[in-house]
Amino acid sequence: MSWQLASFLILGAVLLGGFAWYERSRPPSQVVALVAALAAMAIAGRIAFAAFPNVKPTTDIVVFAGYALGPAPGFAVGALAALSSNLIFGQGPWTPWQMAAWGIVGVLGAGWAVLTRRHLYRIPTAALLVGCAFFYGALTNLSTLTVAGGTPTWGQVIALESSGLPFDTAHAVGNVAFFLAFGPALVRVLLRYRARLEVRWTAAAPAAPATPEPTPSS
Repeated sequence: MSWQLASFLILGAVLLGGFAWYERSRPPSQVVALVAALAAMAIAGRIAFAAFPNVKPTTDIVVFAGYALGPAPGFAVGALAALSSNLIFGQGPWTPWQMAAWGIVGVLGAGWAVLTRRHLYRIPTAALLVGCAFFYGALTNLSTLTVAGGTPTWGQVIALESSGLPFDTAHAVGNVAFFLAFGPALVRVLLRYRARLEVRWTAAAPAAPATPEPTPSS
């Protein structure tokens, strides 16, 4: 089995597993609508900043989607944002890599919410967004090797990742800037929306028996 085939089989398994996870979670219609809205927001952000290479609010939106809604919706927002926005930027062998990378970023956002107990600490969260930028870049850079032919050597991988460092650094700086600009406000809105979806049913107390009225004496 070639390296290219093996990589696409792994990517296919990740994407199918992620979407199956989302479907099996049976999200309510409100969550489905919010996932679509956040994916559209991530797409619009990518398009609006197309003139600035790798400086996009998309990663921030995907992270905060997972942070507020959970891992499965976060994965769906990231994967859908990559797939749909590439209808404009161009589809190719890089698309499944981008879908998987942004989908995993959404899951990382959900894990961050659990780890911090939903306290959005600014400096640690900014560090997380920097890490997400370099993770996304490291993974999507490998898509170049899928069209190169042959099994890549470690030297080729290192050279490829090194050449992408300036773009990954720009991505990281953009993530932090967008987080400081709108991150906390977006998270507050999403958490308020999520709280409205959490309905807790409690058993009602049994009704007290009716007290018979006294019969008037004659």
